[in-house]
Amino acid sequence: MMITTHEISSKEDVEPLRAALRAARVPAADVAEAVLEIIGQVESGGDGALVELTERLDGARVAPGSLEVGPQAREEALRLLDAPVREALEKAAARIKAFAERGLPADFQTSPAPGITTGTVSRPMDTVGIYVPGGRYPYPSTVLMTGIPARAAGVSELVLCVPPGKVNPATLAATAMLGDCRVFTAGGAQAIAAMAFGTETVPACEMIAGPGNIYVSTAKRLVSDRVRVDLDAGPSEVVIYADASTPPAFAAMDLLAQLEHDPLALAVLVSEQAETLEAVRLVLGGEPLAPEGTVDLVLSEDRALSLELINAVAPEHLELAVDEAASLLPSIKKAGCVFLGQWSAVALGDYVAGPSHVLPTGGSAARLSGLSVRDFMRTMNVISYTKEGLAADARYASGLAALEGLTYHARSVETRDKGPAADLEV
Repeated sequence: MMITTHEISSKEDVEPLRAALRAARVPAADVAEAVLEIIGQVESGGDGALVELTERLDGARVAPGSLEVGPQAREEALRLLDAPVREALEKAAARIKAFAERGLPADFQTSPAPGITTGTVSRPMDTVGIYVPGGRYPYPSTVLMTGIPARAAGVSELVLCVPPGKVNPATLAATAMLGDCRVFTAGGAQAIAAMAFGTETVPACEMIAGPGNIYVSTAKRLVSDRVRVDLDAGPSEVVIYADASTPPAFAAMDLLAQLEHDPLALAVLVSEQAETLEAVRLVLGGEPLAPEGTVDLVLSEDRALSLELINAVAPEHLELAVDEAASLLPSIKKAGCVFLGQWSAVALGDYVAGPSHVLPTGGSAARLSGLSVRDFMRTMNVISYTKEGLAADARYASGLAALEGLTYHARSVETRDKGPAADLEV
């Protein structure tokens, strides 16, 4: 683990530092080219290409007929799960379900004038693909954080791809907790391509959700013209805002927790107190098993400058680990999820708090929101006019159509307003 230090004393320092923090984690330029080739192979080669790529890229041999993990294996994994682990997963599932259901969009109908009704209705996606990352650790929590909101939305068919090899029993057990779904042993960009285009065994999906490495997130971007994707969820990120009230060990453990995910993870501590930064540095230096990666310590001139940097970075996770943290929330404009107060560890949000831990990374929190139940739904507007309502609005609509030079737009309204005979007039 490396520890780097930075100082900002004016607004002019913010953008260079933001760029420096991001530049250190930009993937190699040839990633997109490699991913595009993988996508093309799966699109044209189906299961055969998926099997070949799995062996070549993941070092795992999977027979074409063995890509899918059957329901019996998943139910058995759930049955054999250790009681404490099952209890934890069930607690997490209940919290996630309750939060997702609270976020369901409400259909509404309103009448802006007599004879006119407008409204919105929502419908679930039909088939959703979920990518469950593998890497160094199993992620049963991601199964729940993506699959449960999809179920709450009403999605009828869930397709999950889990990187090949010996799939962790807890991950399989978590898929069983989603009910009827299909699980395939495929990882990386090839799994995203399989869910986007479909193969002989993997169904084509209308939407793909779930975090992953740079190859997965790049593949999602490259297929987004064909399927809906959730967001850019790449290497994990945390920015911690600390002061003298922040226990150094709390901040240090949360920084290291992000590096556990990926050496490219962003782990930043911002404070106006040099003593606070030094105390955290001492804790970090005393961790002999610290994961690889870089921790960035930022000494800021004042609070306003600290908050400006935080919004500029737009981190996936933001910890306001200071006294009266809630009072700072109105100043936060760009973050995936905000954790208020020193007791609100990001790890609690990763597992049991309730909101999905699938969040925008790479600065995309400046324009994107975290995954929610609404992402798995389509929204349709509904408009209804009676003859009375048409008569009230006809002159406005036809007048605007005439202004834009759209003759038949105007006539489509005027024909109704004057009666069918008007359609015969030239």
